[in-house]
Amino acid sequence: MAGNDKKDPRGKRGLDRRSLLIGAAGGAAVAGAAGAGYVTLDHAVRKLRTPAAVGGGGPAQVAESFADSRPSYTERPDPKPGKPNIVVIVLDDVGFADLGCYGSEIATPNIDRLAGRGLRYSNFRTCAMCSPTRAALMTGLNHHSAGMGWLADLDSGYPGYRGDMTLEAATMAEVLLDEGWSTLHVGKWHVNVAHSNGAAGPYHNWPTSRGFERAYWFQGHSTDYYRPAELFEGRAPLEVPQGEYYALDDLTNRAVTYLHTQRALEPERPFFLQIAYPAAHSPLQVPAESRDAYKGKYDAGWDVVRAARLERQRKMGIVPETTELPPLAPGVSAWDALDSDEKRLFARYMEVYAGLITRLDAAIGRLMDEIEAMGEADNTLVVLFSDNGGSAEGTQTGTPNVLAAALGRPVPVHDALKLYDVMGGDETFPHYPIGWACTSNTPYRLYKQYTHLGGVADPLVVAWPKGIPARGEIRDRFVHVIDLYPTLLDALGLQRPATYRGRKLKPLEGASAAATFADPKAPTRTEQYFELGGQRAYMDGDWRLVTRHARGSSYDDDKWELYDLSKDPNELVDLAGQHPDRVKELVAKWNAAAERYNVFPLDDRNLVVKLGQDRQRRGARANWKLKPPMDRLSAHVSPQVLGFSHEFVAEIVRKPGAGDGVLFAAGSRHAGYVLFIHQGRLIYEQNMAPWGERIESTEQLPEGKITVRYVQTMTSRPFEGGGALFLGDRKLAEKTFQRCVLTMSYDGFSLGADLGNRVSTLYQGPNPFQGELIGLEIKIDAEPFGPLESQRLIDAIAIKI
Repeated sequence: MAGNDKKDPRGKRGLDRRSLLIGAAGGAAVAGAAGAGYVTLDHAVRKLRTPAAVGGGGPAQVAESFADSRPSYTERPDPKPGKPNIVVIVLDDVGFADLGCYGSEIATPNIDRLAGRGLRYSNFRTCAMCSPTRAALMTGLNHHSAGMGWLADLDSGYPGYRGDMTLEAATMAEVLLDEGWSTLHVGKWHVNVAHSNGAAGPYHNWPTSRGFERAYWFQGHSTDYYRPAELFEGRAPLEVPQGEYYALDDLTNRAVTYLHTQRALEPERPFFLQIAYPAAHSPLQVPAESRDAYKGKYDAGWDVVRAARLERQRKMGIVPETTELPPLAPGVSAWDALDSDEKRLFARYMEVYAGLITRLDAAIGRLMDEIEAMGEADNTLVVLFSDNGGSAEGTQTGTPNVLAAALGRPVPVHDALKLYDVMGGDETFPHYPIGWACTSNTPYRLYKQYTHLGGVADPLVVAWPKGIPARGEIRDRFVHVIDLYPTLLDALGLQRPATYRGRKLKPLEGASAAATFADPKAPTRTEQYFELGGQRAYMDGDWRLVTRHARGSSYDDDKWELYDLSKDPNELVDLAGQHPDRVKELVAKWNAAAERYNVFPLDDRNLVVKLGQDRQRRGARANWKLKPPMDRLSAHVSPQVLGFSHEFVAEIVRKPGAGDGVLFAAGSRHAGYVLFIHQGRLIYEQNMAPWGERIESTEQLPEGKITVRYVQTMTSRPFEGGGALFLGDRKLAEKTFQRCVLTMSYDGFSLGADLGNRVSTLYQGPNPFQGELIGLEIKIDAEPFGPLESQRLIDAIAIKI
């Protein structure tokens, strides 16, 4: 073998031909085996491994086997890195001059700090009432175009007055959701028609159906700050826990919880939070420590406070230095003309109001502090504004119970003074006098519900440290609430789609004012119509045309007023007589806008009248059969018995030693009624604090299965009548009422307990029935009110605006 070896000249052993052939054959076998193994392994891996997705979101490629197919995924869009969070804070019934940064003596350090980080707008305008302004905010449409020509309480049968926010608009939340933002709503909603407020819907205009992924919210105009009613998490009704509770704190807690949860799960995704506080809408309820911080601060009266606010506004540059105070509203007396009791009471109402504003400011401060602690303050675009001017719904004298003032039971000053020590507490449902509404709206005339500037001029604060270099500056360019939607989209670099979920959308009717963030002289829109309940106005540059309409009068008799805002910023000098051609021109422009935006037909009916007629149109339900357990029924969809003769029949089982409690309750002590058993005696109670009346049986009810009844007979609708209690067919007690309660508060109707704020002070909390409530039958003589009965109701309504 050695002799056969041949040496490589480089010292390497060579391969003979045989070895080479054997080696080559072996190598090929090994390579073949390796290749076969690779194919087998690859085939196995392909069965286990998810194939690469089709790029660009194209359709999936579907083959017979999973291994030969390619998937396509639906993914939530991701905004470009660095896009800001959005926080929209909506205040309720807060006037132009109620914030410290707009000239108020009320302490609002957190809102002032926010303004110091950005801009204050001095020429911002709204729609004079809550539902219209909110619909305009969320859609970028004029409120009539959005179907919200008035309140979201009823459908009047016309395109501009559906009371239900149009589906021909994509809300800001819907657009931002599709662009990748997390969308959250907390607080007041009030843009869905009232008869959809119940737990059975329809839900098409509830927050989670209009682009908000999460929503903690309440229905209606406002809420009881201590025991809210109609509170929802998404679509699920909630009852607030017993014990210490305050709505502003709870709403802020929920907003912070939403933000912390969102940051934990998707820290890279921006959020859009819309938080709509109920403050400072009536009832003016605030804990004593907040109210008493202003003890004595308003003893000088509204004339002095208005003048001081105007002086501060001049110095701030919020209004021109030449601005003068307008006269007080019609029917409001000078402070010095009031007697000592009136001064003491009226000052107390304003102490409550000021305490509520400061408590609201504290809630906003805590929210903003949390956003700062999250490291998001610099890149969060915050918009804060009020939905309309200060409210005159407290009448000339104010009221400890706004529901009583509204519905035929005004509380005289000497009776209201008895509640001085608890004013603003859970015992009351107050609102301040019109003189203070004039103060809230300094330096403008009139108030909420009017198209004069007192109704539509509101504070607007915008802050975005990363995107707005200005700090504490004032912008005097005109901005209307319909402009906020396109302004925010512009700031985000987004455009609203022309269609949404297959629906063609109305074009936006507002225009972006984002250029004013950097340039105080940047132009904005210069024309805008206004209308609410027959009140009308038109702005064209510096010219403002406006008329004050008297309810029930002919629109042809309305007197048009004309103002040159460049010289007269708060409508004091009427130039209509000097410029009749200008009046004619602007009236024509108003009419053209009214035709374009569904303003006609004009409707000046009172809310109570409208609601009554709407219920009659839809048909008052005469018979109800209810069986526990069931959710509380919304006030708008619950049995409508008040003002009508009616009967409640309850089948119950009183168990030994456990036969007391509430059989049913509607509303609260501020306006409501309840049937309950207390210490074995059957009691019916109706309340409209401070007024209340009871019917009580003198004997105790037997134990076991029994039938109890309450029968109310009206002798002169809607206020005169009486009630009787029965055990089976045997009458136990009866009473003629001094005045029948005509409405319930926000709390709705609950079966087997008194949910929400209690109706009677004889028990605490919900006081559930201890025995068994088998069922409740309700029979109502629902014959519609005739003309004379309707007139009695209209005459009794103390809130005439």
